[in-house]
Amino acid sequence: MKHRMTAIALVAGMLLTGSALAADLSVKRGGLLYDKWYAGREKPETNHPLYPATAKKKGAATWRCKECHGWDYIGARGRYAKGSHFTGIKGTYQVAGKPASKIEPMLKSGNHDFSKMLSDADIRALATFLSEGQVDIAKFVDSDNRALGEADGGKPLYEENCASCHGTDGGQLDFKGKKDGVQGVGWLARKNPQETLHKIRFGHPGSDMPSMVVDAGLGEKQISDLLAYAQTLEQ
Repeated sequence: MKHRMTAIALVAGMLLTGSALAADLSVKRGGLLYDKWYAGREKPETNHPLYPATAKKKGAATWRCKECHGWDYIGARGRYAKGSHFTGIKGTYQVAGKPASKIEPMLKSGNHDFSKMLSDADIRALATFLSEGQVDIAKFVDSDNRALGEADGGKPLYEENCASCHGTDGGQLDFKGKKDGVQGVGWLARKNPQETLHKIRFGHPGSDMPSMVVDAGLGEKQISDLLAYAQTLEQ
């Protein structure tokens, strides 16, 4: 009887572990979809029906979740409160913690209906991200766009997880901004720490970039420190 109970407990533990892993992978997939769901597939050509006519973007860019709701998930209250990305649309953070099953119908109805563009699995992943993957940006970045973590703690994390692709100075991959010279990790982290944070946590669509949350298993403090160190990089 004792052996049987042990076996049952082991099986239950394996099922829970498998379930947690599936949820983690779903959050990662959802985070990538929030960034650019059409990466690797045909881009929309027209503007999203809810994108304001007075806003400045056109075509496929208007279909990115982040374009209206922001990298910080607080829309018009956050980074996109002004500038070329301003739409006046609220964020998605208000649904954080809500069951994904309650969010899914929102992504399949009205002008937010993605059912013809995304599979049921992708819609579920996006809903899971909105439920479980969003964070309070104020815990990571202050009002002056300074990362709140400790750069000294982020240095070894960067060297272990990021330097092999981005280089020790952050400039091995050029993100090709509008200025001359290499514009790498340091440039992006200082220019847009909210975007950098999202990509640190979930990766970059259409690339092999790992999720530091799911693939590397870093916690919020480590992510915060990693972002702070990224802001110190020369390129």
